Amino acid sequence: MAKIIFGPIVESAKGSIGGVTFQSNAAGTIIRSRPHVSRKSTHKQNIKHLVIAKINWRWQQLTEAEREQWNTFAATYTKTNKFGQVKKLTGLNWFFSVNFWRIQINLAHLTTPPIYGSPMAPPDFSLILSNSAIKINFLEAHNFDLYPVAVWGMLPTKRSSFSLNQTRKLIEVIEVPPSDPYDITTNWSDKIEIAWNPSVSFPSANIFICLESFTRSTGITSTMLCTKNTAPAQQNDDMYYYSPQNK
Repeated sequence: MAKIIFGPIVESAKGSIGGVTFQSNAAGTIIRSRPHVSRKSTHKQNIKHLVIAKINWRWQQLTEAEREQWNTFAATYTKTNKFGQVKKLTGLNWFFSVNFWRIQINLAHLTTPPIYGSPMAPPDFSLILSNSAIKINFLEAHNFDLYPVAVWGMLPTKRSSFSLNQTRKLIEVIEVPPSDPYDITTNWSDKIEIAWNPSVSFPSANIFICLESFTRSTGITSTMLCTKNTAPAQQNDDMYYYSPQNK
């Protein structure tokens, strides 16, 4: 770290240039080495990147006529996204969305657009939380065979309302009628990367889960249906705290 004394030509400096950063504090203006942020991806991120790269590669392999069919499809139909917002997509966007979900259930990718149609909405549900498990309680019937359901989760939070900006991770896709209530503890812990031990690691935090269905044959998705429940409180009189291992 070095201290800077300005003269009549240069009166101040702020920001970064090259490998150094100019900053101000109570002592005046100082210069520091510019920090280097690691860009290394995790194993799960690498898998996701490979899926994206694979779909993009398949788009490049389409004939001009096939890409034009997707562009016509995009010009004809809007898409209601997971948040209920109506969006106008490009042909590539539609190609990616449809085939991403088909990949999740091990179906071959589509080279031409599917027959358009809205999927069955995800089933209404509630969450059952205990110190040992997180379970989904389905409150109505649903055709999982034709309309698989994607389960989305996020880090435990003190927020009481769902935000579109909160980080959501795909927990799993339910393709066949599940047990009710349905235990997602193992997959939740794996994808969120926090062991399910709420009374110790995140007592009384809010747990949000969202469901999103899609048509098996077309990959066209529904809007999300979200709910929350509060994780168990601490089991003793120790100081209340919240410290998830966010990776």
